[in-house]
Amino acid sequence: MTQLSQVIIGSLLGFTLLAPAQAVAQSPNLPAKNFRQADADNDGVLVQAEFATFIDLNAEDGLGNAARVRSRGLHAQTFRRVDGNGDGRVTPTELRAMSQR
Repeated sequence: MTQLSQVIIGSLLGFTLLAPAQAVAQSPNLPAKNFRQADADNDGVLVQAEFATFIDLNAEDGLGNAARVRSRGLHAQTFRRVDGNGDGRVTPTELRAMSQR
């Protein structure tokens, strides 16, 4: 991945657990709700397909930069970037860590 792609993906990751003030005012737990909804097997982590659903749900709700990730087709690249330990699963802890970078 080029450095430019990494910068773009990094800048788009604000969607993870951060949301615009309007959406937060409506439901401060919306990102967590979307995480639970995307977690199809209810194991508390997201594999790549579930992560794509999580991004799409956040995009539909207007959270952070998820719409840009979705419109640019960066689901897989973003997943790899968020999956800090490279185990093929994204945890809530990894999402929080990425949103704080």
